[in-house]
Amino acid sequence: MEAVDFDVTTKADMRAEARRQAVAAARRKAELYAEAAGVRLGAVVHIDDADPENVGHERYRGHGSGGEASAQDLAPGHVVVSAAVILSFSITHD
Repeated sequence: MEAVDFDVTTKADMRAEARRQAVAAARRKAELYAEAAGVRLGAVVHIDDADPENVGHERYRGHGSGGEASAQDLAPGHVVVSAAVILSFSITHD
C-alpha cells in the first residue's frame, strides 16, 4: 500500500467556505498590521490562491502531531479541507 486518500462529496462547497474564511483571516491580520503602522487599508490589489492540495508532494498527511502516525489518522469522518490565500492591499495615510 502506498497511500490512503479520504475525500468528501461536498468538497467544493467546503473549499469555498474555507477560502472565504482564509480571506477574512488575511484581512483581519492586515488590518492589525496597518493599525500598528498608523495607516489604513485600501483596496485589495492582488490575490494569490495557495492551493493546499498542491503544496509539496505529499499524498497523505496524517492528522496527528509531529508527523508520526496516530489513531486519528485513519479515523472515519476525519477529512481536512483547507485553503490559504495571500492578499496584498493598498494603504492610505490619514
